[in-house]
Amino acid sequence: MSARRPRRSAAFSLVELLSATLVLGVLSSLAVPLYSSQRQSAAGRVCKANETAIAKVATAWVLRHGEYPAKLDDLLGAPESLAWLPKCPLGGDYVWRVDETGSATITCPNAARHVGFGGVHADEWTTILAAPRRDMLP
Repeated sequence: MSARRPRRSAAFSLVELLSATLVLGVLSSLAVPLYSSQRQSAAGRVCKANETAIAKVATAWVLRHGEYPAKLDDLLGAPESLAWLPKCPLGGDYVWRVDETGSATITCPNAARHVGFGGVHADEWTTILAAPRRDMLP
C-alpha cells in the first residue's frame, strides 16, 4: 500500500497575494511623488534655459537693429533668429515687454508654479535685458 501524499496546489495563497499587493502599493506611494517632483524641477530648468535662449537672440537682434524687437514674433526668420518660439513646459507663451527706456523683460506665464522647484521666488523666472547703450552699438 502506498502512502498518500497531500496534493500540492500550483496557485498562490491569499496571504501571498495580499502581501505582494501591499509591497507594490508602498513602493508606488513612494515613487509617484518623487516622479512628479522631478518633472516639476525639470520644467523649471527648461523654462530658465528657454528664457536664456530668447535673451541671447534678442541681444543679437539689438546688435543688428539698435533696439529690441517690439514682439517676440519678430525674432523668427531673421539671421540671428530662433527656429521657433519656445513655450514654457507647463504651458503658455512667454511674455515679452519692451518699456519706454528701451529695456526688455521676458517673463514665464507659470512663474508662480515653478516656485519650490528650482527657485524660491517667482522673480527668478523673469529675465530683464538692459536698454542698449548707443555708444556700445556698432
